[in-house]
Amino acid sequence: MQSSDKYIKGGQFTPAFDTLVTESMENWHVPGFSVAVIQDEEVCAKGYGFGAMDSKVPVTTDTLFNCASMSKAFTSAAISLLVDDDEKYPEVKWNAPVSKLIRDDFVLSDNRYTEEVTVEDILSHRSGLPDYDDACMGVFAKEPDTPKSVTRKLRHLPMNEPLRTKWQYSNVMYAAACHLVEALTGKLIGDFLRPKIWEPLKMTNTFYGLSDLKQHRGTESLSKGYRWDEEGSEYVEMLWPDQPEGRGAGEIISTAHDYAQFIKCMMHQREPISASGHKELVKPRMVFLDDEDETRLYMSPNCYALGWVVRNYHGETIIEHGGATNGFRCNMMYLPRLKLGLVVFGNSETSSAINEKIPWALVDEFLGIPPEKRYDSDAAFREELAKEQLDTVEELYSNLPEVRIPLALPLEAYAGSYTHAGFGSLAVEYKEGKLEVDATDRTWRFKLSLEHVSGEFFVAEKFDVDIHSRDRIKAQFRLGADGAPRSLGIDLVEGMREEMIWFQR
Repeated sequence: MQSSDKYIKGGQFTPAFDTLVTESMENWHVPGFSVAVIQDEEVCAKGYGFGAMDSKVPVTTDTLFNCASMSKAFTSAAISLLVDDDEKYPEVKWNAPVSKLIRDDFVLSDNRYTEEVTVEDILSHRSGLPDYDDACMGVFAKEPDTPKSVTRKLRHLPMNEPLRTKWQYSNVMYAAACHLVEALTGKLIGDFLRPKIWEPLKMTNTFYGLSDLKQHRGTESLSKGYRWDEEGSEYVEMLWPDQPEGRGAGEIISTAHDYAQFIKCMMHQREPISASGHKELVKPRMVFLDDEDETRLYMSPNCYALGWVVRNYHGETIIEHGGATNGFRCNMMYLPRLKLGLVVFGNSETSSAINEKIPWALVDEFLGIPPEKRYDSDAAFREELAKEQLDTVEELYSNLPEVRIPLALPLEAYAGSYTHAGFGSLAVEYKEGKLEVDATDRTWRFKLSLEHVSGEFFVAEKFDVDIHSRDRIKAQFRLGADGAPRSLGIDLVEGMREEMIWFQR
């Protein structure tokens, strides 16, 4: 492997690397950043900036961050241990139908798929189910969800693609995978992982959610998450509640140093994961394209394995997975042939940019890629930001009549409670001449403001109350034979081919 004296020398990051990081943090509004680079057995790690802006607590390699979807690799690793244990779990195989393992709980809306969807299907995002994040109830709900309750909701959530035909990222299927582990072992997934994987790897600063952290350690080293407020030119701390419903898909809290130990395990294919387990975890199952893939020269399409993404860059296999949740972004990757690995954590919404830039800059240096053939992550990220704009009414409804059709009823008549078996209840309220929906009981809290378009058709402006982002989606009321509103359809799920989620009054 070519050394990278430009960025690492004598086991330490160079001033050039420090400058690259600090300038990127300033440019992309990232208050705190932690990085670990693994070269065979050696780990070079460092923290930059602050984990808490109010108290100016500096970030170190032992600062705790939300790992978000980097948790998925551990969900798959946990199941690999069950697959290997023929004595206790002889029925658990990668190709075993999930319904045979947790029959009462794992039921899909299409009975054929209930019998056919396997363990590796749900771990590789090819089950035929889109992501249903907005169906999950958070800790602020009257009845918060758990991995078990999320799994039991699947029977009420429509499939939108045939099994194994399309890659669709699905957090709820990873919640189902978590429930499978917890149901079969009788333990919370964190309590299963700690003695089986974390302790053998000496990952002593790794926890499964805030409750687990508070029970075992305390929050003194915990970073806060932020978003950058352009108007006020300041960082705004973001809410970080417990999310037990997110176990399996996310929720692990850890450090760059601890995740470096996991990367070494994966890179060298070591225990406590078996040789066959290592092979299965990174074996590609489905090809997929990211939105920005067209800008990634010299890079193959992505292949999803089991909690890992596999791709090729300039002839080198790269195995990686990222994570994103409110106020946090992270990424981990390794190049198996070169025994090179990287872990990065950032504590702001815009950390995605630096979490792309720093790893790829290091990879390019280690590979000796000439400047003109390098991946320009900054340009790609700015291009994606430039594309972000709200759909217009005309884009959402391309065949509107020249003369808009009035509502059949006064606007206030549409107010009321509407319910869906999988999504729960939505209260539509009439306020100051508008219809409003407060859905802040969800995992990802949002509000809707409905604007009439024509007939019973509306545009709903969806406002994320935590990250302060906006989107416009379609909504529609249907009237009963008596002329009263009977149902409300909202385009809450991407990829549903014009099919809305229908709530009944």
